[in-house]
Amino acid sequence: MKQSRLKKMLASTLALSMLLGAGTTAFAKDDDRKGNGRDNKIKSNWNNGNGRSYGNVKLDFKDMNGKEFEWALRYIINLAARGVFDGYSDGSFRPSQTVSRIEAITAAVRLMGLREQAESAAEMQTKLNFKDADKVPSWAVGYVAVAVENDLFSEADTTVNPNEPADRLWATRLLVKALKLQDEAEAKMNVKLPFKDADKIPAGSVGYVQVAIEKGLINGFEDNTFRPNQPVTRAQIAALLDRAGEQLPGSVDGLVTGTVAAPVTNNTLTIVSGGQTSTLTIDANAFIFRGGVRVSASALQTGDTVRIRAYNNNAIIIEATPTGGSTTPNPGPVGGVYTGVVAAAVNNNQLTLFNAGQTVTLTLNANALFFRDREQISASGLQVGDTVSTRSYNNAVVYVEVTREAGSSDSDDYGSTLSGTVAAPVANNVLTVASGDRTQNLTLNSGVFVYRGGVQVSASELQVGDVVSTYAYRNSTAIVEVTQAAAQPTQATGVITGTVTAPANNNVFALTSGGQTYRLTLHADAFVYRNGRLTSSGALRIGDVLTAHYYNNTVLYMEVSQLAGGTNSPLPTISQVSGTVVSASGSTLTLLNGGQTKSYTLSTKAFVYRNGTIAGASALQAGDVVTARSYNDDVIFAEVTQLSGGENQNFTVSGTFSSVTFNNQGKITTISINQTNSNGNVQTAIYNVSSSVTINGELSNLVSNRPIVLQGSAGLVTAIYIQ
Repeated sequence: MKQSRLKKMLASTLALSMLLGAGTTAFAKDDDRKGNGRDNKIKSNWNNGNGRSYGNVKLDFKDMNGKEFEWALRYIINLAARGVFDGYSDGSFRPSQTVSRIEAITAAVRLMGLREQAESAAEMQTKLNFKDADKVPSWAVGYVAVAVENDLFSEADTTVNPNEPADRLWATRLLVKALKLQDEAEAKMNVKLPFKDADKIPAGSVGYVQVAIEKGLINGFEDNTFRPNQPVTRAQIAALLDRAGEQLPGSVDGLVTGTVAAPVTNNTLTIVSGGQTSTLTIDANAFIFRGGVRVSASALQTGDTVRIRAYNNNAIIIEATPTGGSTTPNPGPVGGVYTGVVAAAVNNNQLTLFNAGQTVTLTLNANALFFRDREQISASGLQVGDTVSTRSYNNAVVYVEVTREAGSSDSDDYGSTLSGTVAAPVANNVLTVASGDRTQNLTLNSGVFVYRGGVQVSASELQVGDVVSTYAYRNSTAIVEVTQAAAQPTQATGVITGTVTAPANNNVFALTSGGQTYRLTLHADAFVYRNGRLTSSGALRIGDVLTAHYYNNTVLYMEVSQLAGGTNSPLPTISQVSGTVVSASGSTLTLLNGGQTKSYTLSTKAFVYRNGTIAGASALQAGDVVTARSYNDDVIFAEVTQLSGGENQNFTVSGTFSSVTFNNQGKITTISINQTNSNGNVQTAIYNVSSSVTINGELSNLVSNRPIVLQGSAGLVTAIYIQ
């Protein structure tokens, strides 16, 4: 598409989206997009006494009314008004939910004003040339096609990976491309980025990050990290999209700018724009933001600079920038640090500080923590003249520490920081963090603020493997921020090599590989080899380099290749064999390979998989083709790669329910049940589930330890019977 044609389309379609709103949801689950009971035209006009809507777009979400996401509200409302995305059919927006790549691509295309083209019959029928084209939802084919046409993919991209989470680096590249700034980005590939984790940003992406920073799309965190692999939430990407949208042609369509000329009276706003005075009626349900905080119309002040989106001369969104001697710094959607001298008593949840000749007003979180003279106090305990250090998250101060009391010349700082990896789930208000080569137990303040993915969560949501930064006052941890969320390997079965960053606890440990920390679950009977010998998971040490072999998301065996401290670890004698089963009895497995038979010692706890399910050695049948792995001459793992006779056999297994996983369409992808193997040990087995599985029985009865029967073929469950 030619550049001139693109610009014309951007200008016209952005204006059109303002009037028409959203027909399908860029950030809704597939079920919401298929029209099954959802009324896409949620409301017929802006103010009809039944919710807040603009055109066909819903602007009021039931889960966006609290303080937690106040920082993101204006971005979300702006994008909803422009038809980039709306919420879900249940009236929610789900701001803390992570965004998939296909959702981000859809929003970027809409932001570019190309929605109509993407949803045209011609684009929807495009035959995509990506390897995983079959994984792209039918509703999104046109969006991917338009994204390709507009260079949102690179020439080297062979997959879309539609269901993968969109991380900060990937989203940054996407938006820079949407702004048509690739040439500028490529010219800056050799700049030195200021972040201390800049080495985690691929060389081919450096220019994109630099341009995004210069354009104000994205910035770093308070610890001077960029965190390229951190997944982006719906609230966070709303901020990124809105900032990018302001730089696209046509972004000012339907926008009124000016200066407030008089206090608001009778819901009438008077502004001066271009030397002309005009008035607008403020809608009764308007969204008004001043300094990034939502306020009432009466909070607008003469001299404020305003940006207004209006409909039929009704102001529906007003963004005001305060002017005068007092300013409101914007610490960013995640965090910020600000210091100063208390200039006035806390009033209406506002902390007023004096710094470098300027008076600054900071909004306090309703549950903010205050510390003075070694004790926790209330906001009223702060005194004018106190020197304080504050920490803000989501544009609200959550922590205030008095570092020098009013009238004193002595500075005291009882705050301390610690970074590391979560080594165990929070229990009894204690967080265990592995830092360096040891673990530390941190007592959490009863009002602790915990942030994961930029969103405030409860301490119980911290996961083993999460990389965290903590801030404590004396011995009480007040803030825990997850700087990198623990991930699981993208494949359910495979091999991963890395360094242990958190010791095994309740059969879970953390491993860092390729700059990402992974949370790995150990089978209760997993084989662990360290110093060349079979040992237990408790022998693993922080700093050990190991290779873990996992099957259906559970580690079955591993070997340490380098001990903590850098000493090479002797490896066990490892061999992999394959062949056709002649017999399997007791502790002996006899295979035929190349016309020769050979017998192997079979460990009493060996993992044997047949038809995709875990079984004992007695389940092996003559004629089965197997691949086996031997450590120190003991077979510890055997998998049947072809059943005797070569056919795909049906299977029926029973046990008690353990858990299920879902895909992003809400369908069951795996089911775990507890089974008793031939040795009498109870093991948890994971089965892959067909997308067309039949469920028999009441879903409400699918609870822990409920008797359950699975039927299927070739290792794929096709029927679930809830007993």
